Amino acid sequence: MPKAYAYVRWSTAEQGEEGRDSHDRQTTPLQAFTEATGVPVVETVIDKGISAFRGANARFGQLKGLLDRIENGEIERGDYIIVESIDRLTRQKLTDSVDLIQSILKKGVRLHTVFDNKTYSYDDPTRDLETLILVGVIAKRAHEESDTKSKRLKSAWVKKRDAAESSVIGKRCPYGFEYDEKAKTFVIVEEEAAEIRHIFRLLKHVGVLECIKTINQYSKRRWTRTSVLHLINNRSPIGALRLQRRKENGGRELDRYVPGYFPKIVEESDFDAVIAAMKTRSTGQGKGRRTKHHFNIFRNAIQCHEHKCGMIFNLQKISGKYYAYLVCANRAERVCECNNRIRFDLVFGTFLAFIEQLNQNRYVDERTDKKREDFTWFSQDQYKQMDTVNDAFSRFFSVRDTSAPKEEIRARKALLSTEKNTLEMLEASLAQFDGLIPKTFIKRVADTEARITDLESEIQKLEGALAIESESIKITTTKDIIELYETEDGRLKLNTFIVSRGITFAVGWNKETNRVHLTAKLKDDEKTSLSIAYGFHYTEPLSPFGIADLSHVIK
Repeated sequence: MPKAYAYVRWSTAEQGEEGRDSHDRQTTPLQAFTEATGVPVVETVIDKGISAFRGANARFGQLKGLLDRIENGEIERGDYIIVESIDRLTRQKLTDSVDLIQSILKKGVRLHTVFDNKTYSYDDPTRDLETLILVGVIAKRAHEESDTKSKRLKSAWVKKRDAAESSVIGKRCPYGFEYDEKAKTFVIVEEEAAEIRHIFRLLKHVGVLECIKTINQYSKRRWTRTSVLHLINNRSPIGALRLQRRKENGGRELDRYVPGYFPKIVEESDFDAVIAAMKTRSTGQGKGRRTKHHFNIFRNAIQCHEHKCGMIFNLQKISGKYYAYLVCANRAERVCECNNRIRFDLVFGTFLAFIEQLNQNRYVDERTDKKREDFTWFSQDQYKQMDTVNDAFSRFFSVRDTSAPKEEIRARKALLSTEKNTLEMLEASLAQFDGLIPKTFIKRVADTEARITDLESEIQKLEGALAIESESIKITTTKDIIELYETEDGRLKLNTFIVSRGITFAVGWNKETNRVHLTAKLKDDEKTSLSIAYGFHYTEPLSPFGIADLSHVIK
């Protein structure tokens, strides 16, 4: 016995709401069909809020599942597909609509429309022409109606989109803002904006997943990877409105951004810095296990002096107190039997001593050889080495010279301007063609567009990297470093500074003398290095710097 399958569809979510008639209008006649034919309706398939204008329902809606079941024979020859009218199935162009309906009928499945009580099938070959004409006329009319509606909506949207350049086009707004009815403008919701600012501070140093773990400990909303990436893609934190346009296949794509539509929550420099940092992490740079609360400020910047391999940060609890260690990665993996397992406090103290001596060297009046003769820590050759290393640490003491990267950005912007002018001239020439456009001309336009895209990407990356490197850390004494280390944000800043400046450390420990040897190098200048050896009182290694150890932080 044949069976019937009803297909119900409405285009917008609102049409399916309670009180609207889309559902009832399409399902009420089903009982009458069964009474008239004796064929039971065994299933009703519903596509909610899916358009048939460009065939979305047939590509990924519930209709696709129905068509697949017809194709594989689950819905058999002689069964019925019941719809209110042809336009419930398709509103595509005539040829596409006819192809879809033919794909149903050719399998021997009948199509019944309750609106005009007609049944279409291949049972009677003499009615093929009539079926084709009727289906074609109805499908053509449905497509033209949808096309007219689409053009009207598009025209209205274009006007609304253009209005966004000078006025508010809707009261809905992203997280961090609300619409002030009295002032007729958007204002910042400080509680929400504080979360967004914290997200951008974290993303300069850590990945998205690490970021949301921290934020969700206190946030008003539940942040996810998708919501954080959406925050970046829509650019609302820097005040931009993201406008989209509908593609031919029914999807959406970026139209343009309207700057200044919302008030700014973060600055463009911070926004670009985050994008640059995320791209750096996505290329595989900056790998390595992060420690709890980011205690290891030397992550990706320290290695075993003997084996030239990384150092692993370990925590050990003894008598209720946590002790941190840096361990040679080869030793940890049983590749070697070296004794390079150094208490983190000792390495941190040596780092403080290193910075202290660099700082004192810096403030020798005018850094003259005459003044330096009064100091006995280093030889004159070592002082020259120190100057180079000290430049790498200049962010601790002064504003870094950013003229070189700025000049590189200016050069690329000049190239970008030239390419854009070239594209404008090519497009003007394109408008003059009458007939077939030469392939060489099309290739030239495509190549120019590709170069523009590449240059824009390079400029964004350079500006973001410059923003990260230009981020200031106000330090005048070792006490400032200790205070930074006492906060998680401060530890992240210290680690980012060291890594972004290309500074690496090699560390070793003489157990007999209890002295730590620390050598600083620059990745782009391996010939330049500076070493320091420092001895400690093991129970209170940081007492020369005003604290006993780091147990008040690492716990």
